[in-house]
Amino acid sequence: MEMMWSVWFFILGAVLASFGGVVGYRLPKKMKVMGVERSQCDHCGRQLKWYELFPIFSFLAAGGKCGTCKKRIPVIYTVVELLTGGLYAFSFLKYGFSVELLLACSLILLCAIIFVSDLLYFIISDKVLIVFFIWFLALQVMFEYRTWLDAVAGGLLGFCFLLLLAILSKGGIGGGDIKLMGVLGLVLGFQGAFLTLMIASFVGLFVGVIGLLMKKFTRKTAIPFGPYLAFGVLLTFFLKTELIAFLF
Repeated sequence: MEMMWSVWFFILGAVLASFGGVVGYRLPKKMKVMGVERSQCDHCGRQLKWYELFPIFSFLAAGGKCGTCKKRIPVIYTVVELLTGGLYAFSFLKYGFSVELLLACSLILLCAIIFVSDLLYFIISDKVLIVFFIWFLALQVMFEYRTWLDAVAGGLLGFCFLLLLAILSKGGIGGGDIKLMGVLGLVLGFQGAFLTLMIASFVGLFVGVIGLLMKKFTRKTAIPFGPYLAFGVLLTFFLKTELIAFLF
C-alpha cells in the first residue's frame, strides 16, 4: 500500500510540475496562466494536442521533438517533472500523511516554478511568492509547525542577509531572490535559513569557479541564484538534522 501511494505521489508531483512549468514560463512573459489555449511548440507555434500534454510520457513518446517542425523540445520541463515526481514520492515515504509532507510538497512545487522562471528569464514572480507566502503563513497559523519566533527570525535572516548582499554588491543579487529567501525562511526557521544560504552560496560559488575555469563564464556573466536557493532549501528541509550534526 505504501508503495502504491508513493507511485500516486510521483504522478501528482509530475502533474503539478507540468503546471508549475507553465506558470514559470508564462508569468515572466506576462501571459495568462489560466483560461488560455493549450501550450504551443516554442519553435513553430503549433498548438499541442491533448495527448501531447502528459508529463514525461508525451516527451518520451515524441522522441523529444515536435511532431511538426521536428525541432528539439526543451528538456528542462521534463527534467523538472521527473525530479518533482521523485521528490514527491520520497516525501511521502519519509513523512507519510503529515504536515511535514504538506510542507515538503509545497516547497518542492515552489522550487520547480522558481527553477524554470529564474533559469529561463532571471525573474522570480512576485505573484508566485505572494501565493506561497500566504499558503505557508496559513499552514503556520493552522499547525504552528515551528514557533512564531523561529519563523519570523528565519524570514528576517533570509530577507535581510540577501538585501545586505545586494546593497554591498550593488545589485549582484536580485529583488526576487531577496523576497524568495524571506518566504523560505518563514518555513525553515533561523537555523534552516542559515543552512540554506550557506549551501546555496557555496554551490553557486563552486559552479561559478568551474564555469570560469572551463571558460563557459566570464566575470560579467549573470548567473541566476534562484536554482541554488531551491537546491539549498530542499537539501536543508530533508536533511537538516544530518547537516547540523555534520557541520557543527
